[in-house]
Amino acid sequence: MFLALVTGLVCGLVPALSAARTAVNDELKEGGRTGTSGSGHARLRSGLVVAEISVALVLLVASGLLLRSFEKMRSVPLGFRTDHLLTAAFGLPPQQYSTQAAVDGFDGALLRKLEQLPGVESVGVTPQLPAAGDDGISFFVAEGYVPPKGSGMIVCWNSHEVMGHYFRAVGIPLLRGRDFSETDNARAPLVVVVNRTLADHYWPGQDPIGKRVRWGVPESPTPWMTVVGEVGDIKQTAADADTQAQIYQPASQNVASYGSLARPEMLNANFGTIVLRTMLPPEQMADALRATVRSIDPQLPLTQVESMDQVIAEGHASRRFNAVLISCFAAASVLLALLGIYGVIAFSTALRTHEMAIRLALGAQRLSVMGLVLSSGARLGLAGCGIGAAVAVFATRLLRSLLFQVDPLDPFVLVLAALSVFVLTLAASLIPARRAASIEPMQALRAE
Repeated sequence: MFLALVTGLVCGLVPALSAARTAVNDELKEGGRTGTSGSGHARLRSGLVVAEISVALVLLVASGLLLRSFEKMRSVPLGFRTDHLLTAAFGLPPQQYSTQAAVDGFDGALLRKLEQLPGVESVGVTPQLPAAGDDGISFFVAEGYVPPKGSGMIVCWNSHEVMGHYFRAVGIPLLRGRDFSETDNARAPLVVVVNRTLADHYWPGQDPIGKRVRWGVPESPTPWMTVVGEVGDIKQTAADADTQAQIYQPASQNVASYGSLARPEMLNANFGTIVLRTMLPPEQMADALRATVRSIDPQLPLTQVESMDQVIAEGHASRRFNAVLISCFAAASVLLALLGIYGVIAFSTALRTHEMAIRLALGAQRLSVMGLVLSSGARLGLAGCGIGAAVAVFATRLLRSLLFQVDPLDPFVLVLAALSVFVLTLAASLIPARRAASIEPMQALRAE
């Protein structure tokens, strides 16, 4: 509110000061019979319009960069299928599920009943959904890999315990080896599945099947886990994030994989997010999913029941908001610039009615009169676009952190924005130009 008051005061003060300094004799000489306001006032009006056009162009370029960046991010391959995938999060209360046997009983019943639902293709559970914005790392040791000096500790994405047919449900391709099975339980040898990025980096040119990894740092007393499969890369944290090294393990082996470092209160698979691959639209399976969970534990709530497409859209929310916000400001600025140039050209044309009437009376073509008015608008448009383009070259660098695979100086966006603003400027000048060309010389001269 304060800013609006200050803006109104400044906008009213500038013309008031200009009028107070008016030299009456000079103004009468400049105005002549037409009563024009003089070259000083005309320059002020034109300068304000040029500034409006410049600001509009800068905002339009920023909007174009953000929109193009958003579209590029949406087109990034995620590495998994988002269609026909329903998700729902749960957490088992520690009061009711204080033992591993109670947790295992719930998990087993959940997977078994969900797989039996009509229309369900496969079911899995994961602590964190892919491309959902969750970020975190775990330290691990890769057998046979000697890190370069000064490279620091080895890390990977930290959400790794899965249940059921997680890879099949999400649509992550199995490249080598095998998937987890029911025999990979807490009493079986510890196994893991790694992604291609991890395998290529730590065992380049080698088959990762049979290699071993373990959690922690080289000094950690954790047991080795054998790699039994390799899967494709996915965007785990966000579509615009770099692909990370990823290690998956059966949720039933999570506690055992930490060996003596495991805390007594740790339990396997007592929380997670269900991923349900269905043949039907995900929304149609939400009630069946809730009913299945209630049949096992009537008091257990499900949260964030939504399709994977919705999860991805929520991950894009911040970029979408930035693009929409800047686009709204750009649209408002372009509209103000068009109104400004229309007002200036219309006012200037009205003051030159006498001149236009004399030109027409002396034989000037109406098209030439239109061209005279349009050229005034074109000069303002070119000046505004030139200044706006120069400012945009520096201003758009501030957007570098918000852009994805788009250069802040993208020539396509810059040229298209400048061309659009210039064409709109000519369009705003067209109505005053046609009005000037339709003047009847005799009537105008009599009025003078």
